[in-house]
Amino acid sequence: MLDDGAVLSVRARAFLDEHAERTPVDLEHPRRWYGCTDVHNDVVPGPEGGLERLETFIARYGGLWFCGERPGCLGKHEHQYRFDHILTSGWEQLEGDEWTATVGDVDGGYPLGLSWSTGRISVVDPDTWIANDADNLIESSALGQAVYADRTWSEAVPVGGRGPGWGLEGVTSDRFRGLVPEALEASSPWNRWYLDEQVAVHAWQVTYDPARPEVVMAWYRGAEGRRRIEAAVGPLQ
Repeated sequence: MLDDGAVLSVRARAFLDEHAERTPVDLEHPRRWYGCTDVHNDVVPGPEGGLERLETFIARYGGLWFCGERPGCLGKHEHQYRFDHILTSGWEQLEGDEWTATVGDVDGGYPLGLSWSTGRISVVDPDTWIANDADNLIESSALGQAVYADRTWSEAVPVGGRGPGWGLEGVTSDRFRGLVPEALEASSPWNRWYLDEQVAVHAWQVTYDPARPEVVMAWYRGAEGRRRIEAAVGPLQ
């Protein structure tokens, strides 16, 4: 995966070098780690071609863990996404004939789920989609770390806002479309990144509650970056 320059960006490969580890995965006997069974230990067949999809996924990501975008990682890697080398649940069929399965866990006990029909990644439960696929999740985490850890970025805090960390309250990411290029490799319908040399924007929305407003945070470099954000959202502190 790291050797394929067409798959991951230079930023994502550098992120994995610093924030990821991978344990060896034995694919000699795949059915040893094929854990799609019910409570009676009977095999649950799942979707057509499910085992083949699992073999492909495990060959690429099994045993990989990396920390999500968190400020102040400092090499501690406390909040991790983990792609186990075994499938840790049976198949679950959702509405619309979609099948999902648990493929790992997040530090603290939150499982990662995978949609075999679309490749989407979920966290906690299948109604909380966070990425289009595993590569997309890696790219988003890498971009988040790059912004959070780079002291040349200043967080945009609006006048009258609640301070750093609360984002641009009452603002949607539509304000930045066309003004800042979208980082497509790191974006999904629920988690969008906009980035250039002067402005960075992160907007996300939980998928299990469509009525909940989008959270938008922005950062700038220099007076011109601040001016561009103010032109979109108003005065900053």
